Amino acid sequence: MAHDAVAARYAESLFGVAKAQGHLDETLEQMTFLRWLLEDHQPLRELLFNPDVDPDDKMGVLGRVLTGRWSDLVQAFVRMVMAMDRVDSLPGIAEAFQEAVDREQGRLRVLVRSARALPEAVLARLREGLERRERKTIQLETAIDPQLLGGLQVQLDDRLIDGSVRRALDELRERLTSARVS
Repeated sequence: MAHDAVAARYAESLFGVAKAQGHLDETLEQMTFLRWLLEDHQPLRELLFNPDVDPDDKMGVLGRVLTGRWSDLVQAFVRMVMAMDRVDSLPGIAEAFQEAVDREQGRLRVLVRSARALPEAVLARLREGLERRERKTIQLETAIDPQLLGGLQVQLDDRLIDGSVRRALDELRERLTSARVS
C-alpha cells in the first residue's frame, strides 16, 4: 500500500533502529497494537489527534493504556512523533513499519476478497501458488465482499488480480455499449 512520505520516513527510521537493536518482532507487535488502538478506539484517537492537548498529557494517557506493553524504544519513538506534531501519522507509520519488516523477512501479505467465505483447501492452494509465483512466504488475509457476486480479487501490494464476476460483468457491459450495430 502507498504511504505518505512522512509515514514512510518515520517507519524506515524506526525500522533501522529496531533492526540494529535486534528488536524487530517486539517493535512490530507493539506498533501493530498501537495502530489497532488508534483505528478501533475513537475516543483515544480523538484525544491523541487533538492539537490542543499537550503532548505530555497524550503520553500520560498512552502510558496508562500501554503499561507493560511497550518498550523504551517504542515509547521514545512515539514521544518524538508527538513532539514533531505528527501523531496523526502513527497509523500509517505502523503500517509502513509492518511492510518493512515483511520485506526484511521475505513475507508478502495478500488480501483475498470473495463474495463468500472460501474453503480452507482453496486458500491453501492459492497460498501455495502465490508462494511459487512471488518466491516469498505468503500471509493471506480474507475479506467478504458480496458486491463481487462470485470469483475473487487478490491484492498483492499495489497489484490487483481481479477474477470477480463483477469485473467480468462490467467488462461485458462496456463491450456491449461500445459495440457498433450494423
